[in-house]
Amino acid sequence: ESGLCAITGGPEGPARVGISVVDIATGATAHAAILEALIARGITGRGARIEISMFDVIAEWLAVPLLNHGAGTGPGRAGLSHPSIAPYGVFATADGARILISVQSDREWRALCAGLLGDPGAGEDPRFATNVARVANRAATDAQVAAAFARMTAGQAVAALERADIAFAAVNDMAGLASHPHLRRITVATPAGPVSMPAPAAVFDD
Repeated sequence: ESGLCAITGGPEGPARVGISVVDIATGATAHAAILEALIARGITGRGARIEISMFDVIAEWLAVPLLNHGAGTGPGRAGLSHPSIAPYGVFATADGARILISVQSDREWRALCAGLLGDPGAGEDPRFATNVARVANRAATDAQVAAAFARMTAGQAVAALERADIAFAAVNDMAGLASHPHLRRITVATPAGPVSMPAPAAVFDD
């Protein structure tokens, strides 16, 4: 009902988000609202009655695409690319790794051109010098980046991206998450025996 599936998936069709994101978002919203009400009660001595609908929660989360729609630039389904940023997407290395990059500024684009593409001049080319131009010429932008990745191994690409200070991530599956060096786990007792789960995200100093 919210239109979330209209912007989720690839160009070939809509997709369900891979987790129950609306249920989780509604629980998180309720949690925040309850904490706000408890703080207010501590200050005013008055309680609160709270109502939260799943529709309202995800509609709020969809504020940016809704505002884009109102401006006549509603986003479509773009897979792992970004509707208003380029280059932003997955590129394959010579040894078959898939790496997602996100170039967030024109300065980063120039750094990518010098450090990964090996072509500093492309950073000043009017067809690509600004994000607006790169989005308008997305196919040509992505083709340059894809060609550079295809010449490198994953290790070489990662080293180049780190030197250029470009945001990137490996495109993992659950096996990749299970062995990820940053995954923190806890063990939870269940009737079926202990289960290793992801640890709660919040880390307190004490």
